[in-house]
Amino acid sequence: MKKNLLSIMMIYLATSSLVFGQSNEQILLDSFHKYGITKCDSFILENSRLEGNANLFISKHKGGIDGPSTEVSIITIYGKKGDSVKVDDSYIQTAKNCFLDSRSTVTNSGSCESSIDSNYWHVSLKMPDKDYTTYKNRYGIEMQAKEISVGDLKACIKETSIRIRKLNGEQKREK
Repeated sequence: MKKNLLSIMMIYLATSSLVFGQSNEQILLDSFHKYGITKCDSFILENSRLEGNANLFISKHKGGIDGPSTEVSIITIYGKKGDSVKVDDSYIQTAKNCFLDSRSTVTNSGSCESSIDSNYWHVSLKMPDKDYTTYKNRYGIEMQAKEISVGDLKACIKETSIRIRKLNGEQKREK
């Protein structure tokens, strides 16, 4: 049943712009409005990742976080095989603010050494007894990376998480 609903939503997103002449941005906002997030339009558009060759999956979390709030998640997967990105964004509307909790997973073919730009990221924690290494950039954002091998092929899986808050019309990034 849930798979059928996702398929219907994907067909709706793909065809409604052709039938009704709506932009991708308006279709996205209409989806958020349908699930109850109606006060965060500009924030959603500033932070959404409407990429070409993307699959979108949108859903509403049941219940609030703490008090009256609405949380809607959108998963975006784009790129190509061997070099793809999965972003899991949760938009939260409270009485006073809009929040975005964004988690991304990037898969690059090749080793982590060749996939991670050492001019931007530095190792902050090696974990020799684990598969992951933690990196940090100059803004304090952390990334966990893991290298996997399948036969002769290597891939680097990189994961990050940030929270963005819209307060009085301005965005503030938090770790």
